[in-house]
Parts: sequence; structure tokens; C-alpha cells
Amino acid sequence: GMPQAYLNEFMRLEGRRGLPLLCARCPSGRSGDAVYQCKDCLNAGLCCKECFLDSHCYLPFHRAELWNGSHFERVAPKDIKRRIPVGHDDGSCCSSGLIHENFTILDCNGIYRIDIVFCQCERMKPLRIQLLRAQLFPSTSRRPRTAATFRLLEAHDHLASHGKITPYEHYNALVQMTDGWGIALPKSRYKPFLRMIREHGFILLMKRGGRGCVEQGVANTAHGELAIQCPACPRENVNIPTDWQLIDFGRRRYMLILMMDANFRLSNIRRSSTLDPGLGTGLAYLVADGPYHAHYSKYKAQTDISTCSGFKTLEMAEKKDATGLRSTGLCMVACARHELIRAEGTGDLQKGERRYCNMDYVAMSAAQCVNLDRFYSYDVSCQWCIHVMARIKELPEHLQPRPGVKLSYGVPKCHAKGHILMCQCCFSMGLQLGVGNTDGEGIERVWAGINHSASSTKESLPGHRHDTLDRRMATHNWEKLIRLGTRLHGSLAKAIEQYRVQLEDHEEFTARMPPERVSKWNALAVEWEEGRTGNRKDTTPYWRERAYAREKDVISALNEEDRVSKREAIHDVNVVAFIALGLKIEQNQRDILLLLVSEDKDAAHVVTDIQNKRLTMKRMLQEFRSIQQTYMPFMATFLANHAGERDGDIETERLYLPSALPVPLRDRCLDDAPKVEERLCESQCFTALEEIRSVQRAVHQTRSFKKANVRGTKRSGRSFDLIKRLSLKGKAAANKYRAGHRALQSLRGSGSWELVLRDLKPDDIKGLSSEVFTTATPIDYDDAQVSAGSKRGRYGTGKGMKPADVLLGTSTSFMLSWIWTVEGALDSANDDEMDNLVRVEYLKSRARVARLFEEVGLLQDERERTLLTLEYEAKQWEGRGIGWAGASPELQSGIAAYSSKQAAGRRGLAAFFKALWHTKASTKGERAQDRIEVVEPAESDSEAEDDVSPAHILSGPLPGQREDIVGLSVQ
Repeated sequence: GMPQAYLNEFMRLEGRRGLPLLCARCPSGRSGDAVYQCKDCLNAGLCCKECFLDSHCYLPFHRAELWNGSHFERVAPKDIKRRIPVGHDDGSCCSSGLIHENFTILDCNGIYRIDIVFCQCERMKPLRIQLLRAQLFPSTSRRPRTAATFRLLEAHDHLASHGKITPYEHYNALVQMTDGWGIALPKSRYKPFLRMIREHGFILLMKRGGRGCVEQGVANTAHGELAIQCPACPRENVNIPTDWQLIDFGRRRYMLILMMDANFRLSNIRRSSTLDPGLGTGLAYLVADGPYHAHYSKYKAQTDISTCSGFKTLEMAEKKDATGLRSTGLCMVACARHELIRAEGTGDLQKGERRYCNMDYVAMSAAQCVNLDRFYSYDVSCQWCIHVMARIKELPEHLQPRPGVKLSYGVPKCHAKGHILMCQCCFSMGLQLGVGNTDGEGIERVWAGINHSASSTKESLPGHRHDTLDRRMATHNWEKLIRLGTRLHGSLAKAIEQYRVQLEDHEEFTARMPPERVSKWNALAVEWEEGRTGNRKDTTPYWRERAYAREKDVISALNEEDRVSKREAIHDVNVVAFIALGLKIEQNQRDILLLLVSEDKDAAHVVTDIQNKRLTMKRMLQEFRSIQQTYMPFMATFLANHAGERDGDIETERLYLPSALPVPLRDRCLDDAPKVEERLCESQCFTALEEIRSVQRAVHQTRSFKKANVRGTKRSGRSFDLIKRLSLKGKAAANKYRAGHRALQSLRGSGSWELVLRDLKPDDIKGLSSEVFTTATPIDYDDAQVSAGSKRGRYGTGKGMKPADVLLGTSTSFMLSWIWTVEGALDSANDDEMDNLVRVEYLKSRARVARLFEEVGLLQDERERTLLTLEYEAKQWEGRGIGWAGASPELQSGIAAYSSKQAAGRRGLAAFFKALWHTKASTKGERAQDRIEVVEPAESDSEAEDDVSPAHILSGPLPGQREDIVGLSVQ
């Protein structure tokens, strides 16, 4: 069969393959034995030693094998006297060269001990320079004895960034390739390998940042200058009009939309930073250590208590064990539209995300010296924005926003469902002006691409860790940049289609509403959007009061009614307090019964808790029975007749509230006790549903937090314990609802009220799988913004989280549980409640249309800004090609060539984007490159350069101009 045929060919390659015994390459007059072969040359055959050396004089790292009469064996370079001459650019060997024997060189296919001939003539340079000119990176700057080839270091950079390979794994692979039998293993060069990776990566950052084109570029590099900036985000004097502030809605149109988050996986063990300062900390993506440390050191006891029930679970971020850790994680700011990490937008965390001093510093550092308004998407924006302006005043002056700059805030769409409804009504991304259809969840995708470095950086020294993370972030930003054209391409067509559908639905909705109400509602929304300072919760038109009253409010209302009625009291404790006491005893009974069936029922603290609850309840029951004789005079006889039914502990004893009595006895209760119980039980049901929803939100957020940040058995166990406790609370709330529902069925009988307060089944208790404010139109999962993981059922937000816009109310597979819609049940709504309900739904429809209209405009502007930025950077590189006075001709030639290549690459990328944007949106399985023809960027002066000139790119109407959309308008 086919496998056997393939296997036969593999076995054939192990022998001489029928080749002649004499070397066929030898010149006339010489005929050596053909016993050498090269493992890396393609179909090279066998040759003699002399011919092998001649053909490999510029291929020193090809692996030689010798036929010893029975098989091929590996031959060390020293055994055949292979030497590498360095110091002369033409590759010639210096006549007076200095031979360094057994020099260790790491290459892609193994580790070699080889002789190197260093130049010693009048052109002699330091040994490190001679190695670098031979594309060998020395491990030390003085007396190097180890080096790595440039191609190995470049390959490692790609493998580490894309293949998630750690240096340790890569080095072990090199060792195995050197000697698979493990007999003659080379001396460990792992630490020099780490050092060379780090130094090589730093040099590449400098080179790609243009610092090699200016005199003393390394020493004069400014903070954040090495970071790759987003070409589509607005930048003054680069890609937006100089008079942008005078343009209608200019401040909103050119607002900087940012997202921020913390990641607790990228922690670091405590080490002394003085032993290992970062080579480029503060020059790219991480903030400079000195000012940052000075700022957060002032806030060791800073706390910020959450008022949002959905995010109280984040307290574990503050309480987590940080013993022995220098950093508990990273906080980061990136552009929310395109997911590029901002320059100086990343910093270490010391004790959890809730130390807002870290987030404040990084948030302002990522947008320093920017006059544009800013929008921050953050999963706890509802808490972070409280007193943020006061905290900003404590930052260094250069980080504080310039006068007139406005800050606004929102919660990412997927995280919003973990917040209470009031927070969603104020901080939902669907309600924030100028953000379009931004979901704010891109930061999770950023973390997903960097988290693979967690294991290799956790035990690194702090400087080494910072340099590694800077390289990973640079790779991330570059990949986002070159794919930006494809991302923007599919988004615009989908946004236009979604806008048209939503506009049609909204106009139909509006036509059914009275014009005066529509005008009033629109005025409320505009006043809230334009006139607010921050996100004021007291005036948001998207909030409507509950259709029910809490238990304590019902008790207060009943007591007030009793006072106003001026009825003669028949007992010191009125009927309201009597029924409330009975319901409280029943709740305690349910709590005990729940503890008795829990997994921890035999634990000492649970046993003690049960005993204490029984003692307390015994006293309460005695008081209840005493009062019961007054409001239910027949109860003494009734209890005597049913004395045989009472057995077991106190938690199983029946109280016989009015709902538990036969109708004839119930009618004999005094002071309308059955009606009081009916109203209290109704409130109990609504309160229990609110508790169930709160628990579901908390469980959802805890699981999301655990999945994203918690690793290790100890911390995972704590998370499971927290989820277990929350689940127990959910069961208690469900039992509370069912008890109240049974009482209402007994007191009211069947009726329309059961359409609101339904029978609670186990399947009804599930989370809210979509945000309150979502786009109710189908989403194409092949959108360029959706990661490749979506084709396997994941939707590209990192760690399996689904964006709210994907989980739609129109889905045929998801059914929203009635517990999330009970407050809007129309059967129980009066005219005011109905008006509030319709108003909220109308304004949500209005917000969806407005955000999609903004999205269309943003995507057009982003296309235009991308082309302008690429042309601006191309001209920047052309200017750098001049070099500086005093540079050697050879150096000047390299500067000019590299600058030209970078400029041509950016113009080629712009041409590719523009050609792509004039094609139809992508189809399944089709690459963007397969649908267009674009001229390759020229690297030297030629006619091809005319095809990628600025005039060619920017001639005619830009794809980003708003006039490209025909017939789109929103009132």
C-alpha cells in the first residue's frame, strides 16, 4: 500500500542509494572517495571531503555525514577542519587571522563547536563587531565565546509569538537536533541563549522604531517612541483635519475610544529590580518604572468599595494571595476599535485590580499629550469613574488631561450583564455617544494573544520580563496593523445592512407612537446625552422603576394603612408584624433544611450554625404561638386536634399561617390577616426573583473572572467554594419563591396573576445570556472582526467569552427565562408603567439606530485615517533615510536602504488596503489576497514605484469618505 511505499523510500535514503563510489564533482586529475553527504542540501548526492568543503564554504551550518562502510554517521565541523572567516564583508579569510577554536554557535538546526577566524589586519574591528557583520549575535560584548545566528533569533521570535514556544523548549529542541542519542551533548548554553534573545529583540525594536536612522538614536529615544501606533485612531497633525474642533460634532467624531482591563495571569515573582533593569522599559508599551513606582507607592491602603452587586465578586482580586509576588498581574490600555496596545499603556499590578491608582496612571499615560476627548471602556467603569477626576489630580502633571478634554466611560457589552440594571442603563456601550457598535471586549482578545508568555515570564527578573512583554506586544500590534484592511473591509458592509434594517424597524415603531410622546422621549434622551456630567443615574431615561415593592416597603405601607384606619388594637403586636414574624420563621426553617442536605452538613461550623438557628427559632416560635392565639382564636383547638402530626425537629413544624388553613377557618382570622399575608407573599415572590437574578449575575461574573485570571489548585479551589456558596444562596431564593407562590395559590386561587408570577421550574433558573441593550438583527459570524476560532464555535473574545451582539433575542436556539422579564409583564402594568415600558423600548430602538449610524461613519473615517497615516509614516521613513553628518558611507547606505524599504512597505500596504476596499466583502474560505491584484512594493528605484506612489493611493474619492453611502440618514 501507499504507507509501505513511503516507508520504503525513507529506508532507501539511509543507504548509498546506488551512487558511484568515486566523487563525480572532482575536477580532472583528482578522484576522491564519494563518502560525504549533506543533510540540508536538496538532492546533493555523495562527494569527497574536498568537494564538500568547496561547495559549503558559505554554508557552514549544513550538517555533514560520513559513510563509514556500514552507515552514515554525523561529522563534527572540527573533524573536517571547517572554519568560518569573519571580519571581511566579502567573506574572504584574513591572511593574518586569529583562530578561535571550539567557538559555540547556535543555529536553527543545532548547536555547533566550530573554529572561527577573526580578522587581525589593518581593517580589524572588535570581535563583537566582526561577529555581527557575519550575522552572528555574540552572547557577550567582551571576549565572546558563544554566538547565535541571526536566522535562529528571528525564527525564535516568530515561534515564541505565534507558536507559543518558550526559550527553554526551543533550546531543548536544538540540543535534540544536535545529538538525538544524548551521547555527546554540548555544554549548556541556555543562559547565553536567553541573553541573546533579549538583546536581539531590543535591537530590533530600536531598528523598527527608526532609532537606527538618527545619531545616538538609542540614547535619545523618547518614552513610548518604539510602540507601533494604530493608524486608524485619530491623531492630531497626522490623520485628522487641523480644524477638527470647528467641524460639526468634531469632538465626538474624533474621540479617542480606549479600553482597559487587568490580567492576573501575568504575575511575577518578587526579585530585586536593581539586579536586572529593563533594556527598554518605558520606551515602548510598559510605563517607566521610576515615576510609576513613586505614584502607586503612595496608595498602599487605598480601597474602593463596590456598590454594584454584579461585581462584588471582584473582591477576590483584592484579597488574593500576593505573598512572594512582585507583581500580581498587568493592567493595560488599548484602542477599543482596533485592539492595538497604546504606547506606555501597560503597567504592573501590586495588589489586585481594585487599586485604582494603577489603572488611573496607565489610563492617563496611554493618552498623554492628546487634546482629543477620550472614552474608556472598562468592566468596572461604574466604580472606577467615581472620584476619578480627584484621583487624576494626584498624577504627575504631564499625565493629567489638558484643559477642555472630556472623559466618558462605558462597560464592555459582554461584562454589562454582570452589572445591576441601573449600571446597564447608564454605562451600556449601546448608550454612549460616538462609540458606534464598539463592544469593548477586544481587550480579552489582546490578553489571549499574550497570556502564553505567563509561564516563561513569571520567574524572570523584572527587566527581562518587561523586555519579553514589549516584544510580544510589538508582534501583536504589527499583526493587527497589517490585518486592519481586512477587518475594516467586511465591517462596513455589515454595518450598512444592519443600519438599514434597524432604521426600518425604528421608523415602523415610531409610526405607531403618538407624535407628542415621541418628541417628549427624544427630548429626554437628548437632554441626558448632551447635558450630563459623567453618567448621572438620577435622570437616565432608560431606567424605569420596579413594577413591585420590596418586602420592607410593603410592611411599611401596611403599617401606615393600619395607623390611618384607627382600628382598635387587639394586641400589642399588630397583624402585619405577626404575619411578617411567621414568614421569617418559615424562612429560617428553609435555611436549616437546606443546610441539612448540603455537602458540608457534617462540618463542625455547619453543625454549630444549625444548633444556633434552632435555638433562635424556638424563641421566635414561642412568641408566634402566643400572638397567634389572638388573631386566630380557634388555633388552640386546631393545634390540639393536629398534635399527632407534629414530629421531628423544629424546622419541620408547621406554623399554620392563613394560607395553610381550610377556607372556613381562614375566614375566621381577625384583622384581615389573610389579605396581609397575600400582599407580603406577593412581595416575597418578587424579592426572591430579584435575589435569583442577582445570584445568576454573580455566578456568571465569578466564572468569567476565574476562567480569565485564576490558575492553580489553591486559587481554583477558592473560586469553586465561592461558586458553591452562591449556588446555595440561589437555592434558598428559589425555595423562598416557591413557598410564597404556594401561599398565593392557596389565598388567591388560579387567575391572571399566574401569568406574571409563574410556577418556578429548575430549568427556569438560568442566567441572562444577552445584554439588555443589543442589536436585534442577525450577525454574520464570518465578520473579519470575529476571530478564526469562531469557525469552531467560539466567537473571538478570548477565553470563550461571547460578545453580547452575538447572543441575540431573535436566536432560535436560546429562550430567555421568564424570570428576567417578569417586571415587564403587561397584564399587571398600569398606564404609567405601560408608558415607562414603551418609552424604554423606544429609546433602546433609537439608541441601536444611532450607534449603527455612528458605526458606519466611524468605519468610513477609519479607512481614510488609515491611508493618511500610512502615507504620513512613509514620508517619515523617507526623511529618516538622510541619516546624519559623520555617518560612514557604508552605514549611510544601510540607513537609506532600510528607510526606503519601510516607506515602500507602507505604501504597498496602503495600496493593498485600497484595492481590497473596492472589492466585494469577503466570502467563506476566501482570502482577501485572492480577490485582488496589487503591485508588490518595490525595494529599489524602478518603474514599479509609480504604481504605489502617494498620488496613486490617494487620487479620487477615498473609500473612507462619508459620501460613499447613498441614502443613509437618521433623524
